[in-house]
Amino acid sequence: MANTPTNRMRRRVYIGVFVGVLIFTVYICVNLFNISVLQSEYYRSKANNQQLDSFTINANRGTIYDTNGKILAQSTTVWDVIINPGDIAEFDKDKTEIICRKLSDICGVDYDELMDACGEGHKENPLRYYVVKRKVGKDVVDAINEFKIENKLALYSVYIMDNTKRDYPNETLASSIIGFTNFDGDGVYGVEAYYDEYLQGIDGKIVTARDASGGAMPYEYETRYSAKDGNSLYLTIDAVLQYSLEKNLEMALTQHKAQNRACGIIMNVNTGAILAMATAPDFDLNNPAELGDYYKDKLSEYEAELRDENKYTDEKIQEMIDKKSSEFRETQWNNKAISELYIPGSVFKVVTAASALEEELLTPDTVVANCVGATHVAGTRIKCWTSAGHGSMTLQGALIKSCNPSFIAIGQLLGAANFTNYFEAFGMTDKTGIDLPGESSSIYVKYDDMGPVELASSSFGQTHKVTPIQMITAYAAVVNGGHLVTPHVVDKIVDATGNVIKTNNTEVKRQVISEDTSKTMREMLENVVTNNGGSNAYMAGYRIGGKSGTSEKLDEYRYPNMRFVGSMCCFTPADNPEIIMLVMVDEPSNGEYYGSRVAAPVISAVFSECLENMGIYAQYTAEELEEQDTTVPYIIGQNGLDAITTLNTRGLNYEFVGDENGTVVNTVPGAAFTIPKGGTVVIYMDESEKKTTTVPNVIGMTVDQANAAITKAGLNISLSGGAIENADAKAVSQSIEPFTEAYKGAVVEVTFLVNNETG
Repeated sequence: MANTPTNRMRRRVYIGVFVGVLIFTVYICVNLFNISVLQSEYYRSKANNQQLDSFTINANRGTIYDTNGKILAQSTTVWDVIINPGDIAEFDKDKTEIICRKLSDICGVDYDELMDACGEGHKENPLRYYVVKRKVGKDVVDAINEFKIENKLALYSVYIMDNTKRDYPNETLASSIIGFTNFDGDGVYGVEAYYDEYLQGIDGKIVTARDASGGAMPYEYETRYSAKDGNSLYLTIDAVLQYSLEKNLEMALTQHKAQNRACGIIMNVNTGAILAMATAPDFDLNNPAELGDYYKDKLSEYEAELRDENKYTDEKIQEMIDKKSSEFRETQWNNKAISELYIPGSVFKVVTAASALEEELLTPDTVVANCVGATHVAGTRIKCWTSAGHGSMTLQGALIKSCNPSFIAIGQLLGAANFTNYFEAFGMTDKTGIDLPGESSSIYVKYDDMGPVELASSSFGQTHKVTPIQMITAYAAVVNGGHLVTPHVVDKIVDATGNVIKTNNTEVKRQVISEDTSKTMREMLENVVTNNGGSNAYMAGYRIGGKSGTSEKLDEYRYPNMRFVGSMCCFTPADNPEIIMLVMVDEPSNGEYYGSRVAAPVISAVFSECLENMGIYAQYTAEELEEQDTTVPYIIGQNGLDAITTLNTRGLNYEFVGDENGTVVNTVPGAAFTIPKGGTVVIYMDESEKKTTTVPNVIGMTVDQANAAITKAGLNISLSGGAIENADAKAVSQSIEPFTEAYKGAVVEVTFLVNNETG
């Protein structure tokens, strides 16, 4: 008889089965919870990767405008060419080859690389997304679409995705301010970098479904999330003023052969708004990696030097050239006005003078020193810029003559504590806070380290190193009523719908000096420009104040190979300043280096071209009007007597060629030509008798000498330059080449400049 299970045995079996089922159930539940809850995102992501494809829609970057709405930078639509190798791999080999060959021809890419992307190696795990070429134009897109239609290609086997490309329509204009973007569309340098988070939009996305075999499903299964365009910037920069500054800086760079570039800043003296800022040479924003001619020439010189040494292999020379090219490229992108330090020299004397006036240590008429060409401080001999000396100097006279020993005496009056306090108050120890990347910090002697010699050299601007933006900001505080303002290049930020989301208002950090002191400084600095018959920055009809400076780069060079920095800072109108301009030429190497010679003409040229456009108009005194040029009247056809009468009304002299009783057939100069009052018009009564004369060489002559030489040759002279009344002015150029033949009566325009520290 077989054994039958007892009830106890049955209970054990039932319990075992139950426990087993329970454990299995718990295991299943735990795994379900783990997959559906704890790891839900992971498995959802894997499912999406298998079932969905997504493609980015790049947002348009915000536009950059000048203050008048002129476009300086904008994003334009371009396209990316993309293939789905997984789809293409389903075609036969011949069709795959046709697709790859055609895309290679249209896009200019490597055929073998395309075949590899679609090849046998990817059969088991095919690529779904392969970029053939980024940022192509419409002609490429049209050619690809035509090819797709002809060959009936599926929507997502070969397709086009929208992208954006940064475009700078003015190429080099304001390059150091605007900056540029990298390949990924991120801002690098300039406002492109500083305001990147505002300019960047929010990218959109296209999500497409895939079938079980991984192929793209029809268009109706696509979901599109639109991109949101970035915000736009309105700069304080005036494109017209910017162009004028850049053009004239380039001329100074070339004329004076500046070895370390040049820069300039034009600022609203009261608000800190930057109206123009430039570094010469500039660069093409559309091709920033390309070195400009200035650097190409330097690179050629460098290569020639390496080869002359005859100790490097060709491979080593190329390696060194590549390294130097990279250095030049970085330098080319730097905004010299904010990123590089310089010794300001005598331009800084305005800070020392304003500080002493504010402390009531002296007045403009106080005698501060007797300059004999040098002075001794704590056993150290410190020279003035002229060994002849200036004699007894008042504060006003010291500014006009730019006398170093006088400012050493003023610095000693102030004392180290006061000097360093004002140095800090004028913003020289801190960055200005301008809204551009890469602003450098100054290098200066602190109070604890300032001995008598350091105080002496600092007082006339020869020790500390500051940025041009620091110097012009401090100078603005000297003449605008004493207010230290924060400079800025962006006026407002506007969203894609036109709403203003941010405005840069005037920020006054502190009042450094009183309005009375500032008023006195304005008057003294205007006298600097107008004294001694005018300076290189003087312009008839305009009230201009300013101070030039020439500094020695003592920390880098020593005599006889000393190099210099020439700079000048001017403001106008002098009685109620609106704009201020600083120009700095670094290491001029053609023999002329005074700031009054290399920098002042740039300021004068920009002012003459742009002041009227800015609403600042000439207001001539009676004396200036009397000296104004006139124009030659139209007298052809008149008889001799009538011609004389007409010329007399313009204050012009005359000389007849031919029978005076006849009829005027021509004049030299011709009608409407500008000519100085008192000039001579040659009246031709017979065209066949035109007379010529040899043009003399007047370069290097004084105004009186040049006038005598030109007049003696039977020609008219037109005087140009702000220093024509200055006894030290010399001719630096003439409009008609010396020793050439010209018609008698022709006008020779001669430019006169002062080439010393007072000019």
